[in-house]
Amino acid sequence: MAQLLVASISELQPDEQMHEQNAKPIDTSPYPTLSLVGVPFSFVALDEPSVAARGTARLPIWTAIRAGEVWKIWWNGPASLLELHCNDSLVWSSHVEPDGEPLRDLVAYRAIISQFVDPARMVPGAGASQPSILGRAAERLIAQVNTPRALLRSAGKLLRAFLMFMGAVLCVTMLTQCKARNAGVAQTTSNWHADTASPSERAAKWQASPDSSLPPELRDRTLGEALSPTEMQVVANATREMGIQMRPSGQPFVIFSDPNCPSCKDLELKLSQVDPRFVPVIVPVSFKDGSEETVKRVLCAKDTVSAWSAAIGGYAPVGDAVSDGNCPGASDKALKANGAFVALNFSGTPTLVSATGRVIAGSGSLDDINKWLVANGGLKADAPLTPVR
Repeated sequence: MAQLLVASISELQPDEQMHEQNAKPIDTSPYPTLSLVGVPFSFVALDEPSVAARGTARLPIWTAIRAGEVWKIWWNGPASLLELHCNDSLVWSSHVEPDGEPLRDLVAYRAIISQFVDPARMVPGAGASQPSILGRAAERLIAQVNTPRALLRSAGKLLRAFLMFMGAVLCVTMLTQCKARNAGVAQTTSNWHADTASPSERAAKWQASPDSSLPPELRDRTLGEALSPTEMQVVANATREMGIQMRPSGQPFVIFSDPNCPSCKDLELKLSQVDPRFVPVIVPVSFKDGSEETVKRVLCAKDTVSAWSAAIGGYAPVGDAVSDGNCPGASDKALKANGAFVALNFSGTPTLVSATGRVIAGSGSLDDINKWLVANGGLKADAPLTPVR
């Protein structure tokens, strides 16, 4: 058993004191008597130095923590002192000679920790259960914030983690909103079906067009995107030269349609039933095989409305709808229609353009078409609706 020798402060050299700035020990008895009422402590048992290293080691070997209090038992090897500190202030010290036995077996050590709540659980070999993993983690966390500097450092880490988390939440929110907007566009056009022309076909048609003022970009236009004023002028030029107005009057909307396109044929069956306040204006394009000759015959006919209805309906024209397609300028007009389609970056037929410049491609249900026209056709909300007969 270790021998305990009380060491007075006058016998200690300045360099033997562990913290010169601390107050002198207030108790030099073999072990202190403490008054520890209030909230129970948490305990942290630290590794003690080996027998060979005891002469030079200076380190805490046990810690008790609660709000506002951090108690530590220090081993001061060079002075062979067992010390008790509270909040970094020296409370008690005693000179001991361990004689090779573990420091935790010292009478003074055990007498100190016995005055704290349930200290035996931190003493190896005492027969009590060891703290759980969560308990040890909590104790280490408490030990890491036992000084103002450590508390600020931990608060900084928590702040950084919080900002990173909020940044991730913001990114996820933006991605979700983007997907929702795309899904909304897809839902709006989910019932619309279009035939697409390849970029090479569109490029070839455009290069053959005599109207070289049109830009040759071949990117696909986003459905629902509004045309610019310059692009609306391209649409106006195309309808003025090649447009076929299918009704005598009404708010016009333009349809770029190919006579051999299945979706165009499907759309044509519904045009006579669309909201009568609107009038479809067909700009015939020719991207399908055999469509160019058909378009030229339509454009050369005296009755272009009947000629187009026969061409898209797949039946033989009669009367003024009959034409051989060899009228002056027919080839140029057919190529100009294709050039306008390509210059506007459209990617499939039929493509519809409203009076307000909104664009949508394909053949949807009659209800879808009417809803799109009402929302984008340019009429006032209180414009009268005449039922279709």
